[in-house]
Amino acid sequence: MNRNSTDEIGILWRWRDLILILLGTFLFLVVGVVLFVTIELIRGVKPEDLMQVSVAQTIWITALEAIALTAGVYFFGLKRKGFGWDVVGLRSTSPYWYFIAIIATLVIIPIISLVTILVFYLIGEPLENPQLDFLLPEGLSTLDALLMLILAGFAAPFGEELLFRGVLYRMFRERWGIWIGIFLSSLLFGIIHGNFAVAITGFIIGVVAAIAFEYSRSLWTAIIIHAINNSLKIGLLYLLVKLGISI
Repeated sequence: MNRNSTDEIGILWRWRDLILILLGTFLFLVVGVVLFVTIELIRGVKPEDLMQVSVAQTIWITALEAIALTAGVYFFGLKRKGFGWDVVGLRSTSPYWYFIAIIATLVIIPIISLVTILVFYLIGEPLENPQLDFLLPEGLSTLDALLMLILAGFAAPFGEELLFRGVLYRMFRERWGIWIGIFLSSLLFGIIHGNFAVAITGFIIGVVAAIAFEYSRSLWTAIIIHAINNSLKIGLLYLLVKLGISI
């Protein structure tokens, strides 16, 4: 049997697989955090200063998230079961679907903004960007911003799509069907972001990414959607800060 053929594998992810992948991802995160703290202490950074958001922290954590998610899915999921990247959707598709992914993202970004504003207006809460201090910490240079654009704009979406669409969506879809799979994987993707405003954005992006993945049969379309959303957000935030516009 071709171990890379999704049609012949049957049930790809079981609950045990998911638990191992999550534990493996957590292990990589812990090791990464311990390594970062150790390096900072050796450099002479005071322990209390480690609690303050810094450029080094932002870059390290963003890179660590991407590495931990990718390594968790690969080592504790794919490699452990003898599968290739193809089974999580890392396969090419037609140019048509790449084009659709780009257009869909550009269409939903303003819709997401309007939905978020409306929700916060209805609940009577001020609309704030809770990720601003993390994405653009004080002292961020243009080179740092470019690195953040690469990490948060592509590397992190790559890792997140591997887990939430390549593993969770497919796992839920196999058990309860397409639309429940889309809803549950997107809901978890939104919740994991913590803040209510970011959760709304995450949920909508998750729905669109899962639909694109389902019908294109390629995870790259979901990654494109996620990456464009993140990149435009980071680029716009940095531009506004450089122009001195309060956000």
